Amino acid sequence: MKTSNNFFPIAGWEAGMAANYIKIAFRNLWKNKLFSFINIMGLGLAIPFALLALMHLQSTFEFDNFHPHPERIYRVLTNEITREGTVTKYASSPYLLADELKNNYPSIEKATKVVRDFGWELTTPFKSLKVNTLYVEPSFFELFGFSLTKGSISIAPNTLMLSTEAAKRFFNDANPIGQTLVHPTYGPMTVTGVLKPFKKQTQFRSDVMVSIATLEKFRPEIKQNAEWGTYETHTFVRVQPNAPSNALDLALQGVAKKTNINLTATKKTNLFRKQALADISPSVEDLRYNPYVDSMEDIYFNFFIPLMILLLAGFNYTNLTLARSLSRSKEVGVRKVMGAIRVQLVIQFICEALIIAFFAFGIGLVLLYFMKQNLQVQWLTWEVENKTLIGGMFVIFTLVLGILAGALPAVILSKFQPAMVLKGMLGPISFGKVNFRKSLIVIQFVATLGFLFMIGHMYNQFSYMATENDNFNRKGIFNLSLAGQDYRVLIDDIKKHKDVEKIGLVSMPFGGVPSQQAIKVHEKDENSSTYYYSVDKNFIENMNLTLVAGKNLPFSSTDSTGHFILLNETAVQRLRLGTPRETIGQQVFLNNGFPAQIVGIVKDFCHFHYQYKKEPLVFQYNPSQFAMLSVKVNPQVHQDAFLADMKTIWKKHHPYKELGYSWYEKELYDRYYPAEDMKIMGLASVIIFVIALMGLLGMVTYSTEKRYKEIGIRKVMGASVWEVVRILSWSFLKLLFIAAVVALPIGLVENMFMNKMFTFYAGLNIGLMVLFFGVVLTVAIGAIAYYATKAALVNPVKSLKSE
Repeated sequence: MKTSNNFFPIAGWEAGMAANYIKIAFRNLWKNKLFSFINIMGLGLAIPFALLALMHLQSTFEFDNFHPHPERIYRVLTNEITREGTVTKYASSPYLLADELKNNYPSIEKATKVVRDFGWELTTPFKSLKVNTLYVEPSFFELFGFSLTKGSISIAPNTLMLSTEAAKRFFNDANPIGQTLVHPTYGPMTVTGVLKPFKKQTQFRSDVMVSIATLEKFRPEIKQNAEWGTYETHTFVRVQPNAPSNALDLALQGVAKKTNINLTATKKTNLFRKQALADISPSVEDLRYNPYVDSMEDIYFNFFIPLMILLLAGFNYTNLTLARSLSRSKEVGVRKVMGAIRVQLVIQFICEALIIAFFAFGIGLVLLYFMKQNLQVQWLTWEVENKTLIGGMFVIFTLVLGILAGALPAVILSKFQPAMVLKGMLGPISFGKVNFRKSLIVIQFVATLGFLFMIGHMYNQFSYMATENDNFNRKGIFNLSLAGQDYRVLIDDIKKHKDVEKIGLVSMPFGGVPSQQAIKVHEKDENSSTYYYSVDKNFIENMNLTLVAGKNLPFSSTDSTGHFILLNETAVQRLRLGTPRETIGQQVFLNNGFPAQIVGIVKDFCHFHYQYKKEPLVFQYNPSQFAMLSVKVNPQVHQDAFLADMKTIWKKHHPYKELGYSWYEKELYDRYYPAEDMKIMGLASVIIFVIALMGLLGMVTYSTEKRYKEIGIRKVMGASVWEVVRILSWSFLKLLFIAAVVALPIGLVENMFMNKMFTFYAGLNIGLMVLFFGVVLTVAIGAIAYYATKAALVNPVKSLKSE
């Protein structure tokens, strides 16, 4: 009972102490408004990136949580084991596994297979778009929570379903059911359905779901027993409600034992194992072929930049707090004389840091909302389902941030001895012979310059991809989609226009993924793969392609396929035809058909992807595949007026079809320049730069406080304002030059990394690096000069009156 009676006075005393800590903290923050503002803004600018990382982390645990009976759904993983004992782990499995489980094991209620295909591009008469593609079968919709908003499930070959967003992109408000999209290799694909909108957090992220029959039509070998050694399929099963917990394990062991006989020639065996649906994301083990599932390494990397920015902001808080140590030391001394113990002082300083952290958190939330409204970046996670959980994570994050930011200054400042403080024997805190805070300034500016240089390299490359005209000509080209094979009269009418210089024909313009064909030198050789374009002579000239040997395709106006072709230099090397000059006149076989004669060799160029390695390329006159007119126009043409004339001519020939067109230069700019991604990268670089400047401000403040009386003495001794500014500034300028010496090699290494990443690289842009460095240096020198001048203008009487 005595303990119970004493509880309430103790609780009341503790509440009163907490209120006092908060009251004193607010008074100190208000008293030092400039420092408080810089600390709050520094952390506030950094926090949105950390909040985005936290939301992304939570979203990885919310993957695929919208399917019925998730507790009974499993994915089958494959361990490929060689005779030497090497184990390779796959998130995928053989194509035939789903059917084997479904047909022969009663414990399996449902089983389905999913195959992902990359690099798809589908075309309408009006536009060509890259799409994310899955092959699925009807059982996919029985197992998972996907459904259609209109139409029916695709079953027949060359049929597909579109996501709601993809249907809008291709057909706007028109009904897509029954419409046709053209694949460069598979040909026309009929739209049978439109999917209901589904969560972004799913491993089945896709724009297009294609019937599995389409895959089996064009790759019939996929159903052969030899395919038990190929792992490009994802197999999912749902076990019966009353199935034993080990039923699926036993089934997978049985399948492996039964089918490993098919792998004898490959000298390997398969071991299949289950993975619960809830355990797929995030991935805790290294699995091959696991798209759209973040591994823990990915998550760590996603936290790297936010943590780096927060660390720089935390450095600033420490710098500014310790820079004010001279004024805070007397406060500490007086409070210790009045009976305060060290723990109370530590709590006081941490309380101040927590208040700053929560103010910064409020600013961070506002900035996060602003970023969400103005940055349309698809890979960023802006929403999570469990709002309570993410709210709690935000609060805990802010508490931890405040405690960590305030811990070091609290420990250092609370150590002051009151006798030394009150005798005036302490100056601003230093860290021995090596000035720790100067090192932090160098680190901050190295990080800033390194990040800016990387942004510069990326901007340089993306701008090159979006605007260059070296690989092929994109200027003054008007692309017009054909509505069928009856285009000769249309071309004749377009030729009459005063601004038209030349009209070429092509199966698809450069920039998209072209079709592929088989090629070989001798009829009995094995086929090799080559990219293929159907073109005429004028198209080659419109694109300004360079012939290193031979001549262009001959002019032809017939409707039959030509027997003459052009190759690129890589094709000559890959087929081992000799030198380009020796290749002229030789024959090759395309798609196992009649031989075609090589009449010219085109210099290697980038025709669709700047990052991929060079591949063989074939140009052939093939009218049956012509789908686009490449119209070369007068460079001074008025585009709106020309477009109006083209629409008039088009309506004359196709009164019931809309004109599909693009100005090639603009189309490729939109395709290659990631404007939204560059916005967020630019925003991050600006924030890092601002935080570094705040750190510099802390150092300037520290230095002027430390040398306050020295400045007064120098002025009394006759030093001019300029001399004082020069003396104060030089130590900071040295820091900037040290940062530059360290950062410039880092920028060159980043350039080497980009050079290895891209086959067709823009090269080092020294001017852009110099520009970024100049901007950083100019702004930093301006800040130094401002505060140094402000200190130099102080009346020496004021600074020396205490002496």
